[in-house]
Amino acid sequence: MKRSYARLTKSLDKLVTIYRHLLELVRKENDVLVRADMNELPGINKSKEKMILKIAELEDKWSEAAASLAKDLKMDTEPRLMELSRKIGGENGEKLQQTHSVLSMLVHRINEINKKNETLVGSALSHINGAINSIADTLNENPTYKNSGGMKEENEGASGRLVQKEV
Repeated sequence: MKRSYARLTKSLDKLVTIYRHLLELVRKENDVLVRADMNELPGINKSKEKMILKIAELEDKWSEAAASLAKDLKMDTEPRLMELSRKIGGENGEKLQQTHSVLSMLVHRINEINKKNETLVGSALSHINGAINSIADTLNENPTYKNSGGMKEENEGASGRLVQKEV
């Protein structure tokens, strides 16, 4: 049981570390989005992808370690961290409860900041689409050529356009 518990706590500690790094990355991403400094964004996204892959790997490891510990404790159900902590009890159980609390808090904060980042990105895309539509509307208001292919005699509001009437 001691070996299973040690394996579980080691996996969970690594998981907490990775989640802390991920939290820092989403905070940094938020700062970059607020400053509108898009040069840093690709690097942050690559780092986030690596962190997420590492988290998936560590999730598997801690699940295996938890299953092993549950087997040692003769638990029938698929183990959950809080159930394991109650079954173990004492100082070791408290450590598992604290780890659970830390992981829950980290995931909650990451989720919260990611939602803010999503709102910022959505707002930026909305502004970009508005600007593009405005430019398109300005260009389409007074077309230089008629539908028939001939040139319009009058072209009001076409200042700044290059129009050649004779070749």
